[in-house]
Amino acid sequence: MFDRPLTATLSRAVVTVLTIAAAGLLGVGGEARAADAAQRSVIGFSPDGAYFAFEQYGIQDGSGFPYSDVFVLETATDSWVRGTPARELVRNAAVSVDQVRQTARKRIDPYLWRLNIGVNGQTLVSDRAADARDAARFLPFTLKDDGEKLGLGTVRLRLTEIAMPKKDCAPLGVSTHGYALVLENEAGEPLRILHEDTSIPGSRGCPVHYGLSDIIVYPRPGEGPVLVVLLSIYQFGFEGLDRRFLALSTAFDTNPSAQ
Repeated sequence: MFDRPLTATLSRAVVTVLTIAAAGLLGVGGEARAADAAQRSVIGFSPDGAYFAFEQYGIQDGSGFPYSDVFVLETATDSWVRGTPARELVRNAAVSVDQVRQTARKRIDPYLWRLNIGVNGQTLVSDRAADARDAARFLPFTLKDDGEKLGLGTVRLRLTEIAMPKKDCAPLGVSTHGYALVLENEAGEPLRILHEDTSIPGSRGCPVHYGLSDIIVYPRPGEGPVLVVLLSIYQFGFEGLDRRFLALSTAFDTNPSAQ
């Protein structure tokens, strides 16, 4: 969901990746290493680009319990499909992550089948940094014209953390943050504000830092593309900062006057 659209036009076409510029992030008390760094797996889009699904999974810090969360996103509204995500946590350290992932996938399969999700998009940039201090906050890439519509050329995403106290995190002595995400042109001028927090949702726990992890584009037939950004959230955890993921989506029209 984009909060304040500005004039911008994207093509439905081929994307050329440039470089990743990663900015260092400071952790709480100098510690930025992810104690429980969730992994992610993109499941895909529906054929019309209306829905997107991905999974995060790993081993909890402290308990050692395996978990898997599968999310289904409605891209036009940037909201989770009702009845999702499917969250699976087994309170038994002897159970493998693969077993838990299989169980979570069985729970979400009816949604994926009903919405026909499984078509691949194109991952433009993927930052594999697991720790907050290494996570990218600035990602440039190029959106090329497909010969039919005007493309944006070289653009970039800029992530900015916003100091934002959260009442239930105060007893932990944690400095929590929200974030803003802006699409800029090559000159650094804003094209679209994709998101800007005014408060921190309870689902994020106590977020200390954020990072840009993946930029994925899906070219919708006869329309402008859908852009999905996966962000890392570094939350206060039992043994340090725990990484989880957040998906943000925005859709573009091929008609400049409609932006």
